[in-house]
Amino acid sequence: MLALLCGGLLSGCLGSVPLRPRAYDEAVRVDAVAVDFKPDGSGVLDLSLRVTNPSSDAASVSSVDFELRVDGRRVASGTQQVAVALSPEGAVPLRVFFPLASEPSPGGAEPEARKVRVTGGVVLRFGGTERRAPFDVTRSLSLSHVPPLNGPEGD
Repeated sequence: MLALLCGGLLSGCLGSVPLRPRAYDEAVRVDAVAVDFKPDGSGVLDLSLRVTNPSSDAASVSSVDFELRVDGRRVASGTQQVAVALSPEGAVPLRVFFPLASEPSPGGAEPEARKVRVTGGVVLRFGGTERRAPFDVTRSLSLSHVPPLNGPEGD
């Protein structure tokens, strides 16, 4: 009985979507992914996202986190703070650039098709409440340089 009472109280929290329990799983769409590593180990991850607010409450996008894998191996992860207003049940495009750093890569002049997977999430803030909307995208990208992929698999 107490669980039902608490559940009823929690459904009124900011950012809740009571009739759509998986609404935040569908709130972020990855429109484009670009990865560029330089021979010196520097690089950039460029994400173009479409963020939708599934709630009837106004929100702000407060951060984006990611994990980057190339050919199944974790090569980078990070978080970036952002500040973007999001109207109730509205949507906004969001482009985020993550600087990358790794060991120098020998690489060749010819680009090679690599399996690139980016997972992460966008944090939506509703007053003092935060909800994370995950994303997961896999693409085949032509990369001339990648961090050294020999060694143990990342976590």
